[in-house]
Amino acid sequence: MVLVRKVLRNVPDPRGRKGRQHPLEALLGLILLSMLSGRQGMAAAFRLGRSLTRRQLTRLGFRPDRASPCHATLTETLRMLDPDAMAAVFSTVTALRTGGLSADLDPRQIAIDGKTLRGSKDAEGRAEHVLSAFCVLLEQSLGHASSRGKGLEIPDALRLLDKLDLTGKVVTGDAIFCQKTITSKIANKGGDYLLPVKRNQKDLLEEIETAFRDPAFSP
Repeated sequence: MVLVRKVLRNVPDPRGRKGRQHPLEALLGLILLSMLSGRQGMAAAFRLGRSLTRRQLTRLGFRPDRASPCHATLTETLRMLDPDAMAAVFSTVTALRTGGLSADLDPRQIAIDGKTLRGSKDAEGRAEHVLSAFCVLLEQSLGHASSRGKGLEIPDALRLLDKLDLTGKVVTGDAIFCQKTITSKIANKGGDYLLPVKRNQKDLLEEIETAFRDPAFSP
């Protein structure tokens, strides 16, 4: 718990001073505890907070003279946070784990994938889309890039790859990431890639089929 609070304390707080009834680390700690307990949504986190004892709330970082936060407080606080800033903070935990790996457990495979956040639509109907880089060996995300709206997967992927050390790594992902800009980025940073090709890239698919059917060099 001490390490978790130390990490959460580094998340930038976007709230004004008058709106800080609860420390941000305590709010995030409660949400994290709720998620780890298998609960879903901020209503569930609110109910969990109201079920905790004063001592348990204090250990999460809440002030002893305050009740646990309401549903609206949890929801509005999450909406204000910068996903990229949070990703940068949580990556410090990954760095600690990576530093303790032995040479034969080098985390070489990095998978990139994107998901649209449930309940994140704004007044214009645009949802928050988060692209993550997942280290298979560590079973943990190495970084994130986010944007609001559709059709931004490629720019998000380029921003995400910029943040990562790809030397000696193999990047995998869906067919949407099979783009020259992305593969060039990976290669220029010392990595390799394994990406599927579908029929939406007809010319490339035909060239690959020809290469396997009529190889230039005999085995």
